Amino acid sequence: MSDSIINMEENRPEGPGGGKWRKGKRYQGYDLDKTIIKRSRRPWFWKVLGISLLVTALLLLIVCGAVFTTNQKRSSYISEINEANTMENLLNGHENVQITVNYSHLTNEEDYKTLRFVKKTNSGDYYSYYRTDGMEEDYREVIRNKQVYRYDGRYVYYYGLLDNDYEDVCLAQIEGDVYQVGEDMRITDEQESGDFLKVEATYDVTEGDEYTTRYGFKAGDQITQTLTLDKESMIVLTAVESCNGEEFHSYTAEFDGKDKNPEFYQDIRDAEPGRECTVYYDYDGNNEETYNFEIPGGVYFNVLPHEGYTVYSDEDCESEFTEYQMQVQNPETDLTLYVKQSEGGTE
Repeated sequence: MSDSIINMEENRPEGPGGGKWRKGKRYQGYDLDKTIIKRSRRPWFWKVLGISLLVTALLLLIVCGAVFTTNQKRSSYISEINEANTMENLLNGHENVQITVNYSHLTNEEDYKTLRFVKKTNSGDYYSYYRTDGMEEDYREVIRNKQVYRYDGRYVYYYGLLDNDYEDVCLAQIEGDVYQVGEDMRITDEQESGDFLKVEATYDVTEGDEYTTRYGFKAGDQITQTLTLDKESMIVLTAVESCNGEEFHSYTAEFDGKDKNPEFYQDIRDAEPGRECTVYYDYDGNNEETYNFEIPGGVYFNVLPHEGYTVYSDEDCESEFTEYQMQVQNPETDLTLYVKQSEGGTE
């Protein structure tokens, strides 16, 4: 027994400070019986329960925070991907890029494929070779030095660019072939693998969107996109769209391939001009402007359509320059066209 515990049964002699000593236990001045009774009112399981609840709350906060962070990160992927995927960025550090797109399961069209080859010329402009395969009217097109040539399998056509045609049409088409993720897509998963990032996204088809009008899907069908990106640049290298496990659209970007110059363009690119075509744009209007085009002989001439304007082959603007007239023109003689605002058109 410890020296601190004293058991006494005898009576202490009376005297100053004296009195009877009762049998009992004392520990350094504390009554052990009272201490034990007081502690027994707060069982240990309450402490354990409190700690467990605290730990659970902390875990929930961590999980919720992780989920929120993941959702925020995923929602930012779409804007990051779309900002990164421009033709200018694709060509950054590369000699050229080739974009191949496959279309299938179309409602009113056969399956077909497009190819767009793009590089920068010494002048800093785009050189673009575009072709279609499988369409009802396949064609090959070259855009170079802000000039457009197109071959339909029979004839070569030169399209005179007017007003903002190069920026609004040509550049828009070139840039438009670079993959973009729809803003309504929901990123559902992402996985890193070396230098690559694999992203999956879903979209619920709505009535009237392209998936219903072009592909014939029904509202409520779920579209799945699977993208492979370069992790550093966020450039989309491959993209596959599928519905109910069936693939209907694919996209591939390849870099630094063999230079592509179609045969029809090689035959005319160095030819001397043999024909002059003049176009009066906004003829008799407030912004009339004259365009002169010198093109090789044997090449048919046309202009891109302009909303609110009609193309005529005579100064009185009585004979419309139709598709038929364009095809029966003499490709060896000069040509003058008048692009005039249509009746009811706006400036």
